[in-house]
Amino acid sequence: MTPTQRPDVLAALRACRLWRTAGDRAVTRLAAAATVQEASRGTVLAAEGDPAERFGVVVTGRVRVYHLTADGRTVLLETMESGDAFAAAASLAGGRNPAYVDAATPVSVAWLDRETLFAVLADDPGVARALVADLAGQVVSLTGVVQTLSLDVPGRLARYLFQRSLAAGSATSEGLLVPLGIPKSELASALGTVPETLSRAFARLRDAGVLEVRGADVLVFDVGALARMGSGYAD
Repeated sequence: MTPTQRPDVLAALRACRLWRTAGDRAVTRLAAAATVQEASRGTVLAAEGDPAERFGVVVTGRVRVYHLTADGRTVLLETMESGDAFAAAASLAGGRNPAYVDAATPVSVAWLDRETLFAVLADDPGVARALVADLAGQVVSLTGVVQTLSLDVPGRLARYLFQRSLAAGSATSEGLLVPLGIPKSELASALGTVPETLSRAFARLRDAGVLEVRGADVLVFDVGALARMGSGYAD
């Protein structure tokens, strides 16, 4: 890892929501203080329980944030791409990493220590509002993950597909065509299950007449059924 002011690092830091109200001078200052790590797929970038002495911003590639259960299952909490920050809350609090982070693809990560960000906040207190808003949004998002995991696997799948229907569904003469967005193996992890159980959940929704699987897409016939099952109040 070496200090850098690479153009791609500067662009990723400009895109980071944590300091979205910061001016160019502040972002350039962050870029000058950043240390960049190039990592291959599968590299652990942050280990759960380790001291969070710094936080990262994804420059290129994609990283996974996940928890390992006592029985060895991987529960995917979120994925992050260019401009997304990870381990920020723990680092700013001086705590420990609450989850693992690894490289889902080859990645470049810009690492920053919290004192650098505190210095920017001292110079431009207005940036603190964006910082608080983003960190609060992350808490809300993780609360949604907990709510999802309280459902059975078909319910978790229905909740995910309902949200994807709203975000990326396109109407066809047959129904609503919804791209899954991630490989099924990653979707299984995100839903806290294994591929075999996920396949059975898809089959259950198919047999109920809710949808049909078409490769990396699903054709949804009953969006309302997805909403009911995903809320936990299905009949």
